[in-house]
Amino acid sequence: MDLTLVIVLLILLILLLLASVLLYYFTQQDLRNIAERLNTLDAAKTQAPPPRKAEGIRRERSAALDKLALLEASFSATPREDITPEELETYEECRRAIKTSIAELKRSNEWMGLPFDLEWAEVQERLPRLTGLYRRAVEAALKEAEGSS
Repeated sequence: MDLTLVIVLLILLILLLLASVLLYYFTQQDLRNIAERLNTLDAAKTQAPPPRKAEGIRRERSAALDKLALLEASFSATPREDITPEELETYEECRRAIKTSIAELKRSNEWMGLPFDLEWAEVQERLPRLTGLYRRAVEAALKEAEGSS
């Protein structure tokens, strides 16, 4: 009886060892697959999109500058003391587009500087009414946010 008990325990021990070896093997295989997927994702992430042409970037910047010039002209035609939320949103979109185009042109070494390319501060200097109203609106929003907190 003692010998059969030892044999049964030995068989159970061998089966347990076999199960753990198989579990280890499949876990390692899954980890390898995950590592391969992560490496392909990292490789895809590091591949930068091809640089856009300077003409296209300047065209987008020009469209944003035109929108801002139209807003400035509307404020010159009908003087007001405030800016509407739609105008504020348009200003923000144009500001983002212009700053992005400036960064892209500089990154691609296509930046020519004055008088062809303007920095954002130079654009703001050419839009005094709009910039002033925008700053007042931002200051009012900040004061309102401070008052509510």
